[in-house]
Amino acid sequence: MTGSPRSTTPARVHDAAGDWLARRQGNAGPEVERAFRAWLEADPAHRTAYDEAERGWRDSLLLADSAIGRSRGLGRAPFFMRRSTHVGAAGLALAAVLGVTTVGVVQQIGPFALVSPAEAAVYQTGVGEIRTIRLADGSRITLDTATRLRVVLTGSDRRIALERGRARFRVISDRRLPFTVAVPGGEVVARGTLFDVSIAEGVSTVAIWEGSVELHSSAPGASVRSRRLDAGERIALGDRSAPQPISAAQARWVSGMLALDATPLGDAVNAINRYNGTQIRLADQRLARLSVTGAFRSRDPEEFARATAAMFDLAVDRSDPAVILLEPRATAGPPNR
Repeated sequence: MTGSPRSTTPARVHDAAGDWLARRQGNAGPEVERAFRAWLEADPAHRTAYDEAERGWRDSLLLADSAIGRSRGLGRAPFFMRRSTHVGAAGLALAAVLGVTTVGVVQQIGPFALVSPAEAAVYQTGVGEIRTIRLADGSRITLDTATRLRVVLTGSDRRIALERGRARFRVISDRRLPFTVAVPGGEVVARGTLFDVSIAEGVSTVAIWEGSVELHSSAPGASVRSRRLDAGERIALGDRSAPQPISAAQARWVSGMLALDATPLGDAVNAINRYNGTQIRLADQRLARLSVTGAFRSRDPEEFARATAAMFDLAVDRSDPAVILLEPRATAGPPNR
C-alpha cells in the first residue's frame, strides 16, 4: 500500500487549537476560559484538534521532566524567547512580549489497513507538516517536516526505511521481533524504546530518550561498525567518538515547537527555514554567531524574525515577499556575540 492519508481537520482549526493552548499556559482569566469553552463546543473538530495539540505538548514536557530532561538545561521551555545573560533587560522584556508562541499542528493518523499477511506503506510529510502514525503492533512514529519513510511489518520483521528528514519512534517491545530503522549508512535496531533518527546532508544521527538501541554502520570507511547507544545519548552513525548528551530542547519538535538552547542564530534560522516557504536570511554573516535560547512556533517565521530583531536590535526587510531579511540597523555597530 502506498499513500499518505491526511487528517480531515482543516489546518486553520489546528492553528486555532495551538493558539488556545498557548493562551491557556499563562494566567488565563475567566473571560479567556469562557471564550475557550465556547470555541471548544462549537464544533467536534475543535475538541479533536485541541486534544492533539495538548497531547503533543504534554509528551514533550514529560521528556523534559524525565531524568534526561532535568539534567540537560532547558527544563520546561517557556512560551517566550529569552536571550543570553549579557543582553540588556529592556531587550529581554521586549523579546518576551513579541516572542509568545503556540504549539504547531500535529496530525495523527489511525492504524494502517492490513494488506495480506504483511503491512507495507509509504508515508511522507510536506513542508511545515508534523504527523503521527500508529502501526499495527502499537508502535508510533512521528514524522517531522519534509520527511519520507517506508514501513514493512510481517510475521518475522518490523522494518522502517527512513529516506529523508527526521522521525521519532516509540517502539512497543516484542521479544520475537526487533524493530529496525534503515538509514543511509546503516541501521538502528530497537526492541522497546523511544528515540529520534534524523538525516541531514547525508549524515544519519540517532538520539535516545528511553532504553537503548544497537547501531550498525554499513558505510565504507566507517570507524565503528556496531555500538550500543543508551538513553540520554546522541551520535552520528559510524562515528567512533564518544556520544554527545542530548538536550531537553531537542525533545519538543514533535509539538510543532522550535526549542533553542544557546543555539547560534545561523543554526536557528536554518532550522526554522525547513518548516516554511518564506525563508529568513541574514544580511551579515556575523549575525549567525549570536546565541538564542527559547521556544517558538516552527511554522511562524514572521514571529521568529520580529522577536530576533527586537532582541538584537536588527532591522527587518520584507521588500522580497519570499524572504525575511534580518540586517543590522544603519546606526548600529557590528553585531556582538
